[in-house]
Amino acid sequence: MRFDEKTHARRFAFTLVELLVVITIIGSLIALLLPAVQSAREAARKMQCTNNLKQIGLATHNYASANGYLPNAGWSYTYLDGTPGYPNDYSPLAKILPYAEQANLQDLIDFDIYMGHPGSAPLPVELHAAVATVVPMFICPSDAEEPVHVVNVGSEPIPAAGTNYAMNGSSGLDGAYHPSFSDNCDGLCWVNSRIAFRDIQDGTSNTLAFTESLRGPGDSPSSGSIPDIQVYRAQISSNQAPVAEAGNLDISGCGWDGKRLTTWLRGCSPSGPVMNGRFPPNCPWPDLAYKSSKVTAARSRHPGGVNVCFCDGSVRFIGDSINIEVWRRLWTRDGGEILSGNAY
Repeated sequence: MRFDEKTHARRFAFTLVELLVVITIIGSLIALLLPAVQSAREAARKMQCTNNLKQIGLATHNYASANGYLPNAGWSYTYLDGTPGYPNDYSPLAKILPYAEQANLQDLIDFDIYMGHPGSAPLPVELHAAVATVVPMFICPSDAEEPVHVVNVGSEPIPAAGTNYAMNGSSGLDGAYHPSFSDNCDGLCWVNSRIAFRDIQDGTSNTLAFTESLRGPGDSPSSGSIPDIQVYRAQISSNQAPVAEAGNLDISGCGWDGKRLTTWLRGCSPSGPVMNGRFPPNCPWPDLAYKSSKVTAARSRHPGGVNVCFCDGSVRFIGDSINIEVWRRLWTRDGGEILSGNAY
């Protein structure tokens, strides 16, 4: 039998139909595998976020053991003539650095340097290197926002590194919407606070110490259109911000502020890492801001909820569907509330 090269070559070729079938099968396999790969990657990112909060919680315990109280949002500053000045608001995260293997970074911070009001005084140049340093422990890997933005940390724009983790300032029901004004604060962290573990009468396993949230992009888009409410705050034009639920406010004409959590260095600055629990996790309303006061929500890119660190150092995942009253009770240190084991 004569060997026909052309016939033999055609015998091993793909037809167009066969090729399309193969491509379809490969595409279907990729479509099936991609969500699984993405889910695995998010699980790893969520675990890293959990580990970050565990490190922060451990560092906070070590700070409290060394100092006798939990880190605060700064100290009141008094001029030589006795006139009170703006608080020297070094954040709780800045204070725990040496207890989290970040002593070299804290060496860049002279806590005796008075920072001044962030809206009227430039940040001292001696602090520029520290404020721009990214601390990996302060960044949730699920948040894709750039860690450094050029923002007004003082009255001049400079590069500043942000954080995804903020300390418990209050429940949001006590009227303390700014860490500088906290006469009736029911949380843990404000200017001049000296809260010790013995003051947490609700129990350290029932009181939230730190929560995660999302960093803003650092800009201030124009009013008129509503941007991503997960990262932008609505600038309310009156003091209704501290007392009204965002769902009852018309935010269509609001100004917007994208500076939430854009600095880890300053504590009582509106952009700093102190929050309140007035709004539920990942709520459908934006955070609210009025001058230096703010009403906040814990937010994350983890599906279904947020990671939180309790005062006993444990880290748990709180679902978006948590009852709002239960959520707010987790922010009070001595509210006397009773929480069942399955409340969250």
